[in-house]
Order: sequence, then C-alpha cells, then structure tokens
Amino acid sequence: MFERCDFLLGEGDNVLIVIPKHLPYADTYTVSITANHIKFKAGYDSIAEMDYPGGEIFKRLSQNTQVGILEFPPGEDFPKTISNLAYIEVRSMH
Repeated sequence: MFERCDFLLGEGDNVLIVIPKHLPYADTYTVSITANHIKFKAGYDSIAEMDYPGGEIFKRLSQNTQVGILEFPPGEDFPKTISNLAYIEVRSMH
C-alpha cells in the first residue's frame, strides 16, 4: 500500500507516524516493530512493511502501547489532527 513513512518527534518520548496514503478501514490498526523494521496491519491484513532508521524512533515507539498516525497523501493539505491510532507490538529480531 505504501513503501515509506516518516516520523514526527515531539517533546519527551512523543512520536507520530506520517504515512503517504489513506488507511483502509479497519476496527484496529497495529504497528509491529523491531530495531530496524516496521510492519503495518489494518485488522488482520498486512498493508505495508519496510526498514526504518530505528534508534531514537525505536526507543520512543517501544516505550508506548499506541502511536498516532497522520495520513498525508501527496497533494493534500497537511492534516490538522491525528487520523488514527495504532497499537504497537515490539518484536524480537529472531
């Protein structure tokens, strides 16, 4: 569905994920992370996965149970509010 995402880092350990698409409708969203890989699910369906920088972003994500997602497709105005929340699953690297 998308091949990249961005992160907005705020004060403290705050972090938001910015994606370049609108999410498909689902009752729940999940973001699974390892130290350098991130996977997005809408309900039970995998919708995107990619490597990401990890480091500070991994630290912030792993300290939370949920993360805000901003849907920001090209050509649209930057959203004024968080579009959705996703649960965070921290995965081992086995």
